[in-house]
Amino acid sequence: MNNQISTDKNSLRVVNAFIIVDVQDCFITGNLALSNSSARQNGAEVVPIINHLLQTVSFDIIAFTHDWHPSNHISFFENLDERRKYLKGDQNKTYKPMDTVTYTGPKFEMEQVLWPKHCVQETAEVELHKDLMVNSSKNNIFHIKKGNDSDIDSYSAFWDNFKRQETELHNILKQWNVTHVYVAGLATDYCVAATALDAMDLNYTTYLIQDACRGVANESISNKTNEMRQRGIQIIQSRQ
Repeated sequence: MNNQISTDKNSLRVVNAFIIVDVQDCFITGNLALSNSSARQNGAEVVPIINHLLQTVSFDIIAFTHDWHPSNHISFFENLDERRKYLKGDQNKTYKPMDTVTYTGPKFEMEQVLWPKHCVQETAEVELHKDLMVNSSKNNIFHIKKGNDSDIDSYSAFWDNFKRQETELHNILKQWNVTHVYVAGLATDYCVAATALDAMDLNYTTYLIQDACRGVANESISNKTNEMRQRGIQIIQSRQ
């Protein structure tokens, strides 16, 4: 990426947003550290790449997203026993972390990955990585908290997983007349992909900065990257 980023002859004014997804300690050194997942990727590696972009690229608006779960969140494996009455099928079956179950409630039926407890509100591991350049004093810096409804998961920075509740991000981007969205962060195959795909659905010209992302599993990273590409999201590198 050069320091001028996108220009579009068909647009009166291009407005660029950089969405930095979930670069939090819980995904780097905490309970859900990517280095412990099957792809063995190091989430901390995105920090200097993102910092370089923040220093060299003139983004009009920057949004940092935060996974922000209550301790009784539906996605936590540790809360499975409390929600067994909603399990579809054999309620006595034994499950392990990272299994997928189907809950029939309390709000509606959904498939849910049973993640280890992570990014619990007001805990140390919910913080953004200490080396990430965050200058919250500027009026073009925003923080988006997601996943704070205990009964539904939320990967995307725009919506929960069933598009029942919207975050403030889309309204902020509209207020700033954003036309182009650049997405980076953690994890490629979950929250990053969900955010990029929703941005595309909301008619933003969307870019995934691939080398500024890390993911959970090689197969799902590949599958989601292909899906994003097929949907028209441009896959780019930070220094191209």
